[in-house]
Amino acid sequence: MNSLRSRLILGSALIAVVPLAGAMILLSQRIQQTVRAQAAERLAAALGTLQIQLGADGERMAEKLQIVAKDGLLKRLYLVRPAGVADLSEYLAEKRFLLGLDYLHVVDTSGVVIADGSTAAPPRGGGENDPWRAGAAGPRTPSGLAIAAIEGVPALTMAASAPIRYQGESVGMVRGGVVLDAEFLGRLKRATGVELVLSDGAGHGATTNLDGALPLLLARLEAGRVTLEGRPYLSRSTALDIGPEPHARITALVSTASADRTIGALRTTSVLLGVAGLAIAIVLGAWWSSQVSRPVERLAAFSERIARGHWDEPLALHSVRELQTLVAALDRMRGDLSAYRARLVTSERQAAWSQMARMVAHEVKNPLTPIAVSVADLKRSFEQKRADFPDILDQAVATVAEEVGALKRLLQEFSDFARLPAPVFARCRLSELMADLRSLYGAEVARGRLSFDAPDRDVEFIADRGQLRQALINLIKNGLEAAGDSGRVEVRAGVEGAALSVAVSDNGPGFSAEEQAKLFVPDFTTKAHGSGLGLTIVERIVNDHRGTITVAAEPGHGTTFRILCPLEREA
Repeated sequence: MNSLRSRLILGSALIAVVPLAGAMILLSQRIQQTVRAQAAERLAAALGTLQIQLGADGERMAEKLQIVAKDGLLKRLYLVRPAGVADLSEYLAEKRFLLGLDYLHVVDTSGVVIADGSTAAPPRGGGENDPWRAGAAGPRTPSGLAIAAIEGVPALTMAASAPIRYQGESVGMVRGGVVLDAEFLGRLKRATGVELVLSDGAGHGATTNLDGALPLLLARLEAGRVTLEGRPYLSRSTALDIGPEPHARITALVSTASADRTIGALRTTSVLLGVAGLAIAIVLGAWWSSQVSRPVERLAAFSERIARGHWDEPLALHSVRELQTLVAALDRMRGDLSAYRARLVTSERQAAWSQMARMVAHEVKNPLTPIAVSVADLKRSFEQKRADFPDILDQAVATVAEEVGALKRLLQEFSDFARLPAPVFARCRLSELMADLRSLYGAEVARGRLSFDAPDRDVEFIADRGQLRQALINLIKNGLEAAGDSGRVEVRAGVEGAALSVAVSDNGPGFSAEEQAKLFVPDFTTKAHGSGLGLTIVERIVNDHRGTITVAAEPGHGTTFRILCPLEREA
């Protein structure tokens, strides 16, 4: 992720995907909230309507039972029992039908059922074991309205009681009510369009078509969102303010499966749109990043060429205005560097020739002094007609010859340095170069003063073999001279990365830090008869090969010169 192109592609993808993902998430949440709010409003409206309806039905039922309890015929039939029990049951059955009740019976003051209107005409079409027969249904409250469970049946009953009074005293009670079961709730469901669950405070209840989930519903009446039989519902519960506490509760549920499927489809569509947007963003980001990164890459390559010293090729680049400004600045810098290099080369050439002239004058001065002394001594001896003149003449001739030889060597070294040609590069083998040096220094190798260490695998490289050979000869010669007759020089060659490495080490006296700083400076030498140009020539050859030369030396611990040259020459 460090490249400009990858960052541009990632940025384009994020710009395309993040807003889309955020919009889709907000849209799905908004739809979900809207659906749930509408469902909650629908549940609240249904529960409010049902509560009002059940309350009104209960009040009307209580008023009707009050009227029945005051009926003179009922009192007469009740007071003349047991002969009138059958007539009383028929009377109750007729009143139950007219009042629209599911059961109606009369009980005495001890709570025993005297007559049951269900006996004549069972309301549910059941047999003699129906729980609402024989007065089994309904709460055992003295009077008033209440909702209670029916034992053995998943249903509740809303019942009312009214006292039968005779001569100011209560002699019995009329009790009747309606059954709140699945059939009753089914009629309410068709009217409201929601699932209904009715339960009392003890955990008994009835439901529409969710009988298998009734225990779970009763345990989670307060839950806002439930899953029943694999389907999601939104639920809301409220207490029915009918009868004594604990009050019965009615729960309404509306299915959210359709809304969930819609939201799921929306999320799937969001994911598909996100993937498509991501793919398009990556393609467009790759194209856009290439339009931006390619000019930057060309600028980087151009800057690298400038850093290498290739200042002759101008840069032509058509891109955005900011990059065009940078291109113009780099090209001006290239021109300035090229002009500065030309001036610097001229200045260095002049300084080099000036320094060389001073060096030649200085070095020539040294041999001339003993020559002049010898000639003067020879002239004086001749004028004095000394008897040992022949010996003085021989000594003077030897001195002059020696100094003339030194002048010749000095001039040869300066000549070599001045006319060192440009290297001619060709493919070379390390084994051939090492064999050439072993042959040249065969005597030193035989004496054990010089050893070579090269890899078993032959190495090919691009170089001017003659110049590289000359540089190594200078280093080996310096090492042998520094080590002395009892010293030792080792040449180690190998490959380090993409470079050829050649190290020449000796166990001579080494150099101090001040001497190391001047080793490659022309005219510096630690030898009695050195010109100070040997290491300068070596450094120049290495530089022409675009390599590096380093020295590691410590007084009393020898010296190591190490050359690194690239195996392949860049164009």
